[in-house]
Amino acid sequence: MMNFRITVTKTFILFLIALSHSFLCFAQKDSSELYLRYIDSAEYNIQTNPKASLRYLDSIPKPVEDYVEGHLAEYYDVKATLDNRLDNQSDIYQNLLLTLKYAELEEKYEIAGRANLELFYNVFIIKKDSSAFDYLKKSNHYFELIDDKHGLADVKQMYAYAEFYNKNYEASNQLIINDLDYYKAIDDDAFYQLYALFLLSSNYMYLDDLGNAHKYFNEIKTLKNDTTLTDWLYNIHTVTLNCNLAEIHLKNNAQDSTFYYLQRAAAARNIMDNSDVETYFKTYIEAYTSIGDTEKANAYIDSLNRFQKGLLKETIVANYNSNKVLVNTEEKLETESKKKQINKTLWILLLLLLLSAVTFFAIRHKKLKSAINDFMDKLNEYSYLKKNHEKLKVKVQGFEKFIEESKKEIKRISNINDAKEQKEQIKTLYRNIHLHSSTLVGNGTDHLNLINELNVDFFNELSKRHPQLNESEIIICYYLFTGFKNKEIAAFLNTSLRSIESKRYRIGKKLKIKDKGLSLVEYLLDTFKHFS
Repeated sequence: MMNFRITVTKTFILFLIALSHSFLCFAQKDSSELYLRYIDSAEYNIQTNPKASLRYLDSIPKPVEDYVEGHLAEYYDVKATLDNRLDNQSDIYQNLLLTLKYAELEEKYEIAGRANLELFYNVFIIKKDSSAFDYLKKSNHYFELIDDKHGLADVKQMYAYAEFYNKNYEASNQLIINDLDYYKAIDDDAFYQLYALFLLSSNYMYLDDLGNAHKYFNEIKTLKNDTTLTDWLYNIHTVTLNCNLAEIHLKNNAQDSTFYYLQRAAAARNIMDNSDVETYFKTYIEAYTSIGDTEKANAYIDSLNRFQKGLLKETIVANYNSNKVLVNTEEKLETESKKKQINKTLWILLLLLLLSAVTFFAIRHKKLKSAINDFMDKLNEYSYLKKNHEKLKVKVQGFEKFIEESKKEIKRISNINDAKEQKEQIKTLYRNIHLHSSTLVGNGTDHLNLINELNVDFFNELSKRHPQLNESEIIICYYLFTGFKNKEIAAFLNTSLRSIESKRYRIGKKLKIKDKGLSLVEYLLDTFKHFS
């Protein structure tokens, strides 16, 4: 009877703890993890299917601060990138400011560096304010903190772009040529070479040196099939060069060349930005006017007018939405401190409740202690079970101590500012955890074999359907299928985020995902849903 009471007491305490944990964590889990996949899917679709990307972001309830807490930098970063893709200029600046704000709060320095880079571009180009260079310096600072060579290359190229924008074409060329070999050496991302060649070709066009302009344009064409470069990035730069070449040949009264480059640009009409579209229409208007074809010239005048009216309408709507978002954000910030105070009060009340329950049962236990001891003396026949129970208890305590020490070590590592040292400390911690976990996983069991044993049917079917995938690509597919993000997969596999992104791109090409009109994650979830 007394043993039964002890069991009930312990069970009730565990129930209170579990109930409190569920009460505090359920809302957070429901409002965060459920929507993180939407952010990933939106980011994946930005270049190839921006409308789908927008639908993913709009599927996250408002205010988003309540549903993706801790990941707001990623949300606003994707939103700003999407605005840029859709030419929503009035929204970009506001979303970039929010990206920078949350990136600094969440200590996500890569995002902070990129946000500052984009803010420089928007302030320098749109507002024509020299204070934009302050953003460029901040961007360089954040990239240096994490030793991001790609980010530092971006900063270098922005200085060259600034000279180009100010029509200092020779100065821009000199900055690029000085570092051209450096950009070409970044072999894991051909974008830096592409953009350097793009600036050189553009500069020489405006210096009326078409020989060198074509020389560097032809170098760009050699990058068309580079696997580290998306089709969209390649086409968005070449279409601009084709439009500009058409414009320059028109000024030189070379009508045949003008129409040739306009036709080349027309092949990528759907990805032109607003500036390219205006150049495209205006060049056609002037070209047909120069040869006396007023009918076709008027047709392009009508097209240009419709485009500009649509652009004005989009700007008005975007300004309205931007102001609405700004008001909602300010209201959210005003109530944030109140919300924190309420949460703090709830924690205190819950803690008092738990302490009261523990105190009550401790007193109750003390009164029953002498009776329980007498009763236990009569249970000698269970001595063997008791002995093993004590051994298990000691083992559990050892695990609890190890977990507590690991938590302290993780906290210590998170406060290390030096990225290289932090990475080494993480590796050491991983090895220690792997060593202590040998009671659960036998020594010599590697990462692939372990998850293979647990998910053998999934791996067999994936390998059977797609034998062209190698071992590391199959592992990435499995993690994507089970809902992990790129950064988490990079941590699991002890590799870089860019490496995972590059492998995802190659997997998509091997599986011909683009032909199916799906993202890689959507394809995996749909094809292997019977394993969910």
